Order: sequence, then structure tokens, then C-alpha cells
Amino acid sequence: MGAGAALMFRVDVTWLGYFMALVSLYYIALFVLSMRWAARTPPPGVDPPMVLIMPAHDEELVIADTLQTLVDLDYDRYRVVVVDDGSRDATGRLAHAFESTGRVRVLGRDAEVAGEGKGAALNAGYRYVEELLSHRDDFLQGFDPDEVVIGVVDADGHLAPDALHQVGRLFADPEVGGVQMGVVIGNATDGLIPRCQDLEFTGFSHLAQAARDRMGSVGLGGNGQFTRLAALRSLGRDPWTDCLTEDLDLGLHLRRLGWEIRFCRTTVVTQQGVRTARAWLRQRTRWAQGHYQCWDHIPKLLTAWRVPVVARFDLTLYLLFVTFVMFVAANLVVALGGALGWFTITNNFLAFVPAGPPRNVLMELIGLSPVVMLLTRYQQHSPHPLRWWELPAYGAAFGLYVYMWTAASLHAWFRLVSGRVGWSKTLRVARES
Repeated sequence: MGAGAALMFRVDVTWLGYFMALVSLYYIALFVLSMRWAARTPPPGVDPPMVLIMPAHDEELVIADTLQTLVDLDYDRYRVVVVDDGSRDATGRLAHAFESTGRVRVLGRDAEVAGEGKGAALNAGYRYVEELLSHRDDFLQGFDPDEVVIGVVDADGHLAPDALHQVGRLFADPEVGGVQMGVVIGNATDGLIPRCQDLEFTGFSHLAQAARDRMGSVGLGGNGQFTRLAALRSLGRDPWTDCLTEDLDLGLHLRRLGWEIRFCRTTVVTQQGVRTARAWLRQRTRWAQGHYQCWDHIPKLLTAWRVPVVARFDLTLYLLFVTFVMFVAANLVVALGGALGWFTITNNFLAFVPAGPPRNVLMELIGLSPVVMLLTRYQQHSPHPLRWWELPAYGAAFGLYVYMWTAASLHAWFRLVSGRVGWSKTLRVARES
């Protein structure tokens, strides 16, 4: 009986080791591809006219600073449309103050239709721009609808003065329907959680997105996304859906139609990171749930013959990758259970490698390589890199940070099962001068 009980609680984790090895190999491939970008450098082109849409709901703490940076951009043909989505604070008043610059228009949405999510606010801005273009409104005088690019900048998003020039170059290729900037967390030095978000965003942008620029599988993000008006019109409907990750959903729809999405690695948008674990969990639960909502793209992606096979494969992997944290968490639970004597662990991973230092070194390389590559790209591109002696501690902290995604992913599943799809806004704090 005792021997039978022992067998019942024997856990073989060999498969988990090989799964983690495949993940590491995938990251190595991304790292190599992200370093090779000269062939994708766009030719110089004419700067296209741009309309930046800013969805704003109760943004009085940040909107004035953001609009000031936007009206000061070094670009000739651009306008800013602020969608005041039923704000109950001073957002509308602060935004209207910038209309005197001639660069800004404010579109107010009544409380009856406001608060339905970012996608609804962006669609209102899109319809407003189409109306202005069709009526040849003076605000968009000289803008040819066939050339217009629509940009999305959040109320906390700051662009570099030459950002629109950098993005505009990529639209010189008529096949390009969308461009995504990299994202930097402006308050990364405010604490461990903002810094880990900066590692995540900057590292992801210049590791995964830069590699996907080579493969044709770049994803659109919420802040700093730009889309050709013709591409949005090709959808035959309002561009943004009620998906909780309306940005990812839009990019997948455009890619399936054959539009190319590019990553602009020569400029970034700076935004705020949340400062508390509770705010982080709330935000990432929404993102994880939206990611799961996008799984209905998978069968359609796999049969999207206009898209190269490697792009279809990578986009499908990316959609499924949200479950990766579940395997990471399972690995931790199994290791903990084995250490506490709850069951016996068997692991034949790398059994063909001699035991001792050779196998131990190889296992460490496999386990640490994704974080090392992310930190490498972060140090190369972050405006506030870490000091060299801080790297081991932050690498370990980021490994723990990944486990937080498990809680967000599980919470997202519970919300899906219970039919809860409500949209929750990320709260801002006033910028320090």
C-alpha cells in the first residue's frame, strides 16, 4: 500500500523542461532577428498628413502636459482631436484651452454614450475625422483622405519632437497599413513595479517587436499606434471593436486583410506606469482578458493566405503565449511540492548530457537566457538604464514579476467564465515638474 501511494504521487516534469527549452530557443531567435534590421530601413518619403486622436476620460491630471508636447511637435501637417468621453472633471476645459493653437479640436461625448471603453471613444474620433474630411473642414485643409494617417496617443502619452517624422517614413511603402512605436515608462524610477513595467515594455519592444518587424507579425499597441486611413476604411466598419484589447484586435484584423504592420524603433512614446500591485493587477487582468478574446482570430489567421506563413505562425504563438505564465507557475508549484515532500519528482530533462556541472550549466543557461536577452535589449535602448551591479537583482525581481501575470491571467479566466466584460480605466497621477 505504501509503495502504491508513492507511485500515485510521482510527478514526471521532463516535458516541462523541454517546453521551457523551446521557449528559450524562441527568445534566442527573436534576439537574433531583433539585431538584424538594416534591410528593413525605410526609404525617405514625404511626410503624410496625420490626425492624432486622444481618448480622454477624467484626465485633468495629465492632459494639459500631454497636449503641450503635442502642439509643439516638429511636423507641419498634423492635427489633434481630443475625444472628451463624458469627463466629470476639468478634462474638457483644459483641452478646449488648446483649441486656440489651431492644432486641436475637442469632441465632447455626452454621459449617455460615454464610458463604454476606449474603442468606442476612438470610433467616435474616427467618425468625426471622416466627417471633417468629407465636408472639407478648414481644420483639415489640404489633407488628402488617400494619404491621411490616424494616430492614437493616450492622455499620458508624450512624443519626441521628431516622432511623427520617424513614423511617417514607414508609410512611404503603400503596403504598410499600420505602425507601432516602442513604449517607455516615464516614471520607471518611482519604484520596483514601475521599473519592472519599463523592463517589460522597452525590452519587449526592442526584442520581440523588432524581431517581428522582420517576420511581418508586429502587433499594434494602445499608445503610439498609427494606421493608414485607407486601411481602416478597408475594414468596412468602425475600426475599433469592444474587445478589451481593441489595439491588438485591430492589428490582427488589418494583418489578416494583407496590410503590413511595422515597428518604428527610432522613436518612442512615453507613458505612465501604475505604481501599486493592485492597480497593476486590475490593468493586466483587462489586458489578459482581451488577449483571450482575440483567440477567435487563430483559425482565421491560419487560413489567411495573404499573410506569410512565418507571420501567421508567430502571431498564433503570440496569442497562445499568454498561457505561458501558467506553465511557469506550474513549474514553481511542482518544485515547491517536491521540496515539501508532497510527491516525488522525476525529471529526465537533458538526460543525454553528463550529470554534474555540464548539465547544471546548460540548465541555467536555458532558464536565464530569456531574462538576459531582455535585459540586454533594455540596456541598449532604455533612456534610464540600470547600473551594471543592479542587473542581477532586477533580473531576479523581473522573474518574480512574471509570476504576477499568473494571477492576472487566472482572474481574466474567471471574468470570462462569469460573463464579465466591463472596461476599467487606468488611473493617472499628476506629473512631477
